Amino acid sequence: MITNKPKTEPFYLELGQLTSDSVRHLAPSFDHLPPNPYADGEFRLRRYSRFSIEQGKLHHLPSQAFVQDESINHFQGNVVRSYEEIDENIVKDPAFVELFEHFQKMASIVDHTPIEVHQLRIFADHKSAEVAPEGVHQDGFDRIGIYVMQRHNIQGGNINVHLDKKSPALISHDFDKGEFVVLNDRKFFHSAQPIKPVDGDQGYMDIFVLTANLVH
Repeated sequence: MITNKPKTEPFYLELGQLTSDSVRHLAPSFDHLPPNPYADGEFRLRRYSRFSIEQGKLHHLPSQAFVQDESINHFQGNVVRSYEEIDENIVKDPAFVELFEHFQKMASIVDHTPIEVHQLRIFADHKSAEVAPEGVHQDGFDRIGIYVMQRHNIQGGNINVHLDKKSPALISHDFDKGEFVVLNDRKFFHSAQPIKPVDGDQGYMDIFVLTANLVH
């Protein structure tokens, strides 16, 4: 059971892994992501939705556009982006709820807090592709969770965690098979290595990214 009692110690980051059964449930849904009409559409497909979790149950929040300030996102800052919602069949799957349960528990996110979730496929077709074109950055939230569901025919793509914008990676790992990191986005920065196909054909990595601001 998820408890909402705040932690007395400051939160930094935690690592974990989803069950293999959850990965099997969620991975096929990435094959049906729609085209992305924005600048990163050349190498990223995306869906985007908002939820809250209340006593272990997800509540779908109304759709809204996604925008980040240019001071945070130098690649697509101040661009108002509208994406298709995450497929309802996935939303109803207990494996999808597991993402939020880990996120809420690890970062002490209280019930009713809005949580944004991006479903992404980053792909490289015969050449290298940026996983995080923003470089070393923060997303502008209190907490973020990065869940790498699967990697296919790629090299690179390590997720990196940094103490500040100019520091080398404190953590660098080729997350896979439901491995994830939940971190304090106000304290840490993150980035990712580019990916390229192993055998010259298309390769990809599939990721859920959850973000939230704490309710004080």
